[in-house]
Amino acid sequence: MKPQFITLGAGVLSLSVLIGSLLQPAYAKESDGTAPEVTTLNIPSKLPFVDRTQFAIRGEINYTVPLAINDGLEVDDARKYGDLDEIMTFLNEIEEKNQKFRIGKDVQFKKGKGKKRVLGNIDSVLIAKDGKLVLEEYFADARQDKLHYQMSITKSIVAHCIGKAVELGKIGSENDRILDYLPEVDRSKVARGVDSLTIKDLLTMNSGIRFKAPKQKETITKDNHAELYLVNTKPITASKVYKYDGTNVDLLVHILHNTTGMTLKEAAAKYLFAPMDIDNYRFEKSSCGLDKGAAGMGLTSRDMLKIGLMTMNYGNYNGTQVLSKDWIERATAVHVNEDKPSSYGYLWWSNDVEVNGKNYRVRSARGAGGQFIFMVPELDLSAVFTSYYANNHPIQHFANIIIPAFVN
Repeated sequence: MKPQFITLGAGVLSLSVLIGSLLQPAYAKESDGTAPEVTTLNIPSKLPFVDRTQFAIRGEINYTVPLAINDGLEVDDARKYGDLDEIMTFLNEIEEKNQKFRIGKDVQFKKGKGKKRVLGNIDSVLIAKDGKLVLEEYFADARQDKLHYQMSITKSIVAHCIGKAVELGKIGSENDRILDYLPEVDRSKVARGVDSLTIKDLLTMNSGIRFKAPKQKETITKDNHAELYLVNTKPITASKVYKYDGTNVDLLVHILHNTTGMTLKEAAAKYLFAPMDIDNYRFEKSSCGLDKGAAGMGLTSRDMLKIGLMTMNYGNYNGTQVLSKDWIERATAVHVNEDKPSSYGYLWWSNDVEVNGKNYRVRSARGAGGQFIFMVPELDLSAVFTSYYANNHPIQHFANIIIPAFVN
């Protein structure tokens, strides 16, 4: 890919924030992984606006067992496992909201900081119980075979690819210093404290990197992209501080490429997707020519569910150990934000849900625009939500509607 000529300054930041804020309602926020993507030395993701003329008209939704389509997912009847009354009410409410949106009724544009925000809605819901797909519903213009854009769920895929590189010995450990894996970076130029940063710091967004755009223009290439971040950051303090952004993941994509010789797309395809029979996907290119890691992937809802099932089953999918159990345990553990409603692992989220007096820890991958993969290993329960524009409500829907339906 031809190198991008980028102005490193307020222009790029303002454009990124503008694009993100046009798609994000007030209830999307950094603390739950659904905030707008803010890019600095990268290209904002191109989120597609839905074509309301293509919305399906479902009418009343009654439960049907998902169809088996020979894609590796077993199917079963959800009614064997739980009470679906609340879930079916919920699904019909989703359809009603989508039909109102289709004809322009109750379409709201909220102003915030001078920018309009579109309120969208859920367009797919999938549930798996005991390793089997038991519910599958699509709304609006979503379809079983259609790729859905993935914002920060892309980050979670990066974490799994880094885990595979560790498992294969390409990376010694996530506790290794990042500069040992970035030979293109001139160590004499980096900001104070950068030499102390580890891969784990990047995986947990706890690096303390705070990029400061230089006044001069630079042509961004694969060879200088990482260095531009590490030279133009504020000094790294011993305490560091968690901050959710794309910078850490951009650096991880470089480390993945340097250690495996593969782009993110190539590594994901070989090590994650192929063992799970995932062959329909998309990745966007970054400003330096590698694949974007912070956002921009495309997956079907069924394939999102496969990733959830593999992760929930500690790296095993249909008898194949796709990733090591040790890595999955570390990636989905709580490393930062322990005192917040949503805590963070290695680019994977956790939150606690109490049902009938019992606490369950929900592990998840989340993306701005409203994509979610939820997992409760204790219940062998997983769910996928996708949305158009921004919608973080599935966090509550999963906690308040889906989990209770399957808790005896």
